[in-house]
Amino acid sequence: MPKHLRACVALCLFLLLALFLGCGRKSDADIGVVAKVNGRPIQLELLEFQYDLLHFDAFSGSMPTVGALREAYGKILGGLIALELVNQELEKRGQEVSDKELAEAEALVRADYPDDAFEKMLADEFIDLAMWRRHLRYACGAEKFQRLVLRPQIHLDYREIEAYYHEHVADFRLPERLRLVVIHGPGRDAVEKALAHYGQKQNVKAVAEAFPGIQAREVTVPKDLLTTSWAEALQKLQPDKTAVVAGGRGLFEGLILLERLPAQTLDVAQAYPQVEAALVEERLQQAFDAWLTKAVGSSVILVSKRLLHKEDDEDLPPEAPPAEGSQPDVPAGIQPDAQPSLKPGLPQGRQPAGQVGVASGNETG
Repeated sequence: MPKHLRACVALCLFLLLALFLGCGRKSDADIGVVAKVNGRPIQLELLEFQYDLLHFDAFSGSMPTVGALREAYGKILGGLIALELVNQELEKRGQEVSDKELAEAEALVRADYPDDAFEKMLADEFIDLAMWRRHLRYACGAEKFQRLVLRPQIHLDYREIEAYYHEHVADFRLPERLRLVVIHGPGRDAVEKALAHYGQKQNVKAVAEAFPGIQAREVTVPKDLLTTSWAEALQKLQPDKTAVVAGGRGLFEGLILLERLPAQTLDVAQAYPQVEAALVEERLQQAFDAWLTKAVGSSVILVSKRLLHKEDDEDLPPEAPPAEGSQPDVPAGIQPDAQPSLKPGLPQGRQPAGQVGVASGNETG
């Protein structure tokens, strides 16, 4: 997602404090809905999906508290609300993401996975393909909104470029650097042969094609960031000369010094692309903030009460199980008919949100 959409995190605090769904009997169509944006629902399953994407590799062995889960869900919901507003704005302009554009974006992602590796990845990470496509459509919409709606509003003057450059000139000072070809592979002999092949072809792709299992690339590295082994090998090495160092675990790295680049400060012309990118990013943020504030002000946005109200004891450890035959107490915020057998506030798998006290499936309306 473009960086300027991060403003939605701050926006969600306003949303969660100012807007909430009313109570009363709800229709079947509202079951599982955690928010509505101008009448369009945002489903709990999408909120859970986004949460899982952000936290699938962060499991520490301890379950999140209800309060922590509510806070995380609130931030994610703020983002989804902003994305839904973006989606609706594109529709008004007749620029919504088409099925063809979505298919092309999916094809680009799949191109990074050979054969059936994409499906295997989805299965390994327990990612639902249909839900992933909904996520991808939102992402495509965010990119399209930035490119077609926000970017045309931004016009930079050369005086702004110069002012930014002089204010941030330290950012354009480059340290002493070394331009290298790095060849990585098993066995010293194989690496030395690959180095010799590069000397003949002067092409890193030719090396990789000629020596399966060998990786070759050209890099530019600040001298101060060289590893100890690289620094020692390159200390007295002359351009176009080679060195081989141990990479550990039976691997070796071949180094070819192409050029020593002195420390320098880029002038304003050389720094122009970087200055332009920084200013455009800054203006995109400002433009999106202004648009989002206006869009929220002219929209009807409803958020589930379960994401708004914190109970005083919701994060306390559960009491011991009641004796057999006795009637258990029902924790505040949980429907009596949805009392979970698991500990309140400790979600496992895909149990209904009413069981974790975050967003009940029938709290919309």
